[in-house]
Amino acid sequence: MREGRNVARHAIPPERLRWQPDGNDIPGDSTRDIPVLDGTLGQDAALEALHYGIASPGHNQHVFLRGPRGSGRRRLLDSLFGSLRPKARQNRDFCFVHNFSNPDRPRLIILPRGEGRPFQKQMHRIALFVRERLPDILANDPIRGRREARREAAERDIRLLLRPLEKKLEAEGLALIRSQAGPNARLQVSVRIMGKPVSQEEFRNMVARKQATEEDRKKFEERIKSYDEEINKISRQIRKKWQQAQQHIEQIDITETARIMGEMTAEVSQRFKADGIEVYLREVIDDVLEKRIGHETSQLADPTVLYGVNVLNMGREDSGAPAISTSSISPASLFGTVDPAWRSGGRAVASFQGIRSGTLIQADGGFLILDAEDLASEPGVFRQLLRILRAGEVSIAAPTADWSQAAQSLRPEAVPIDVGVILVGDAAAYAQLESISREFSRRFRLLADLEASVERDGDGIDRTCRFVSAVVQREALLPLTRPGLAAVVEISARLSDQPGRLTTRVGRLAEVIREAAFLAAGDDETEIGREHVEAAFGRIRHRAGLPAAGRIQHSVDSGLIRLRGRSAGQLNVISRERLADEMFGAPARLSLTAARGAGNGISLESGEGELPVRQFLLPMLTELLHLDALPDLRVAMTLDPAVLPDDAASTLLGQACGLIAVLAGLSVRQELAVIGSIDARGQVGRVDYLNERIEGYFDACNRVGLNGQQGVIIPAVDKDRLALDKRVIKACTNDQFHIMAAASIAEALERLTGKTAGIWKDDGFPEDSVLGMARASLQA
Repeated sequence: MREGRNVARHAIPPERLRWQPDGNDIPGDSTRDIPVLDGTLGQDAALEALHYGIASPGHNQHVFLRGPRGSGRRRLLDSLFGSLRPKARQNRDFCFVHNFSNPDRPRLIILPRGEGRPFQKQMHRIALFVRERLPDILANDPIRGRREARREAAERDIRLLLRPLEKKLEAEGLALIRSQAGPNARLQVSVRIMGKPVSQEEFRNMVARKQATEEDRKKFEERIKSYDEEINKISRQIRKKWQQAQQHIEQIDITETARIMGEMTAEVSQRFKADGIEVYLREVIDDVLEKRIGHETSQLADPTVLYGVNVLNMGREDSGAPAISTSSISPASLFGTVDPAWRSGGRAVASFQGIRSGTLIQADGGFLILDAEDLASEPGVFRQLLRILRAGEVSIAAPTADWSQAAQSLRPEAVPIDVGVILVGDAAAYAQLESISREFSRRFRLLADLEASVERDGDGIDRTCRFVSAVVQREALLPLTRPGLAAVVEISARLSDQPGRLTTRVGRLAEVIREAAFLAAGDDETEIGREHVEAAFGRIRHRAGLPAAGRIQHSVDSGLIRLRGRSAGQLNVISRERLADEMFGAPARLSLTAARGAGNGISLESGEGELPVRQFLLPMLTELLHLDALPDLRVAMTLDPAVLPDDAASTLLGQACGLIAVLAGLSVRQELAVIGSIDARGQVGRVDYLNERIEGYFDACNRVGLNGQQGVIIPAVDKDRLALDKRVIKACTNDQFHIMAAASIAEALERLTGKTAGIWKDDGFPEDSVLGMARASLQA
């Protein structure tokens, strides 16, 4: 009981265990009375850098917005873009068309903003005309009449050519037979009998029927054969005349087609002014004239595909700069790709129509916003992005694996871009990108750093309440009462994890507000009160902390963590762990042994490995005990359960106290846990996540039952950071649990051992003091 009274005597009063704002600091009785916050909490320096980067982009400078998730990074960007409304630096439509002279190198045509789709429609109209109307026009009466007239003229010329031969044959009793008209006509000489032509085959039949003699047959065949040379000559002349006629007929179609196509493309040429359009339109006309007039077209590409236009992006209808945000980090999504068209039989065919733009092209003239954490996980994509920003153009290509050779062989012309890239990420992502390429810091020279907290003054409280009002209005939530707002401000102070500060992690606050609104609605309330805010915060932490609670229970039940009695060479510290973006405290046992041996040495093990040891511990001990030199001493320490290396510093006060207690031969109270760091001079320093550590130890004690002697020793410099849960405060109010501050190692030792630490006086410590007993053991 005496130890319990000593603990209570040193405990921090319950009213100082949770900071609360003055009621007058809350700027209204309800969020209905409070104007919304434009932007996010604080962040003046970040706002200045972002304002410059957005309002005055260019010069190949890009922005990195650095801050933890939940700090309002995207809200800040959205607010700035909404207020600045930057104008687009470029307003261009990028169009790809077929390159008739080099099909593997599609031609890029760049049009002014809004012209891409009309250009596409015009070319589609021309392509439909070629496919569906041109054949009918060439077959209509006027053009068909001109072709027929040319054929009739050719036929007249041939009849004139044949007339002399026909007269000559008639005089010899022969006749000239034409098997058919046109260029494929065949000439044949036959016998004329009774005014009618008889073929040689029919004459042979007549001989067989005794209607003519064999001698007559031979005589006629010899006479017919004598005309072979002349017949062949005339046949060649006929074919030549028909070839000339056919060329004239085709020229009629070509001339008419060229005239029509020229008129149609002239409209396009006059409306759309851009490099490459004149050449492209000429190539379209030439392709139609060379391949689709007088030729079979069933095996040719559909005109609507071949003469079509692939518009990669289309500028905004207004003059505002695009601000494209994407969560997909891949070469195809950022830089574009080429999709092959699949034909029957699994055959892939690539064309300009399969070219797809990435978000970098879609953001031309404006901004591309990327998640830096995601980008850091794709080093190859990041290096490619830097190369593109350096060159100012994007070369679209198909992926190198699992794609057809046809798609990979297509090499579209490079697309010029003018884009400001804004990377959004935390400090770890910034460091990772910096390690990937030294060029990173040169390209992203504008660093907008978000502060983790703001001053806990009137302005900070006012802005926090205005942020709450903005969330309520934007998401149509129930309004918060003045006590509800005060509870949010208290949670903000806790989340800042710093004295006299409020958090800027607005995402965490918004999460609490949403759940509080859900709870209030479930209670049929019209406003959100303090009880709803506190319950929401507790529910969020409870859900996230279930795995940690199970592990703590196991540690207590197994006896690994002792929460009652005294023990030599063991004391309790409190580690931390993050679960679902929430931090939790967990008790850990620090075990120590010290033995005289050869040389000085100290080790610290945790789990299956060693943790870094602060080498100043033994020199600091020498100074603290006023020794000229420390005798040979070997110290071994272990931490169970395992503590993360970056959290080992929070156990330094415990390490120092435990070592001195071991040297003094004293047991340590197991109801207490100690947290705190120390420096090389033995000064007690802060620890992070103070409240979470205390609550974690409280929960462990509560599981075995509170006995009024349990508590936590914290650094005195951390007293102003206390923002404990009300159940902890209630236990402290009822003297069931205690929070004690220690400004020095000596004060912590007194709380842990129950003995006076001792003051150096007259060249010594009191013999029965902790420090005196430790010094004596080393001098023995």
